[in-house]
Amino acid sequence: MSLPNVLIGAILLVIVTLFGIKDRIEHRPREAAHRPTAAALAFQREQDAVAALRRQAEAVAAIQSPTETEDILPAGAGRTETFAFCTPCHSTAIVRRSGFPRAQWDDLMDWMVERHRMNPLEDDTRRLIVDYLAQHFGPRESPRGRNPFLN
Repeated sequence: MSLPNVLIGAILLVIVTLFGIKDRIEHRPREAAHRPTAAALAFQREQDAVAALRRQAEAVAAIQSPTETEDILPAGAGRTETFAFCTPCHSTAIVRRSGFPRAQWDDLMDWMVERHRMNPLEDDTRRLIVDYLAQHFGPRESPRGRNPFLN
């Protein structure tokens, strides 16, 4: 073998080796290409948090707001209106446990309009509902006297 043949062979061997390495490098899975970006991770965490909150809200709603019907409230004038206007925002449980005097029920209507954006009630409807609430869910006397938590 002559020196030029050896040099050509060596050059060819180097070229083949370099192309082989290059092919293996290019075909090797790139871990960095499959690794999610920080923004993608943050987005996924946010989506997971939203899904968890949604599941939690559904579970709480199922516990706190079982399907109610009007007959859960005592019979009387204003029961239908009270049920119709109160239950779109909350269950009757909050109404049934409140025990406010008439003036406080009336003030509560203003508070719900101002604070919670409840639609204002027409005067006759408001009077009917407040009368109903005061009659059936007014202050209660405890066995030891007046309820100390009501002003």
